[in-house]
Amino acid sequence: MALVLKSVYKFYNYYFNENVDERIKDLFLINSPWPLVIIVTAYLYFVNGNGQKMMKYREPFELNGIINIYNIIQVFLNLYLAIGATWTLIGIKDLNILCIPEARKMISDEGKKIVYFSHLYYLIKVVDLLDTIFFILRKKNNQVSFLHIYHHTIMVVGCYIYIKFMVGGGQPTSLGIINSFVHVVMYSYYFLTSFKPELKKSIWWKKHITQLQMTQFAILVIHFLMPVFTECDYPKGLSAGIAFQNIFMFLLFADFYYKAYVKTKK
Repeated sequence: MALVLKSVYKFYNYYFNENVDERIKDLFLINSPWPLVIIVTAYLYFVNGNGQKMMKYREPFELNGIINIYNIIQVFLNLYLAIGATWTLIGIKDLNILCIPEARKMISDEGKKIVYFSHLYYLIKVVDLLDTIFFILRKKNNQVSFLHIYHHTIMVVGCYIYIKFMVGGGQPTSLGIINSFVHVVMYSYYFLTSFKPELKKSIWWKKHITQLQMTQFAILVIHFLMPVFTECDYPKGLSAGIAFQNIFMFLLFADFYYKAYVKTKK
């Protein structure tokens, strides 16, 4: 038992203290895993029944003002990230967009900016957890699905691992850019329909947001398979794993789309 604990300590000390890139060493919610563990544990505890129990005999909270502010902040944050990261990639000389090297090997000013945008994307994913909290506080429990909880949780945990052990950047940069553009559209819709609920009947592009999300996953699957089947300075196993995750997300969203828009219509 003592040998096992010693091995765990060595592993933890090496990856969380000794083998740390200086560019991420002091980043907020990165250095130690415990704040994130607490956040994710509290989130899962609340959204998997306990929050619903708390609200069972309460009136739903009126959060329109807070949600309007939240949605518009999300629009501008995601737009800033998407444009900033895209512009940074464009500025990297001789960069092959289909094969983006690891950030550890990008020591230029552009590489530092990519790390910055990767960290910002991670923080946005942490803030995204509020989506589920708002659903429960407003007693819209039908929107708290497995897809919703799984997607938010895996994005936060995945982003932490991505920055902590891969310093951000690399092939997944495309994921952050594409996903941020998608979220600009999504939160714009949320803002408009929350600001003026009567617009829900007149805004026709609700189902197309899901189509857009499915399209992003399809594009990302192809993008992450490029290092697997071509000569690319990015870990093939890691890239294949992320491609598989995007296939899984595509199937989950496709199932949601079928139940919400195809089956219901029939």
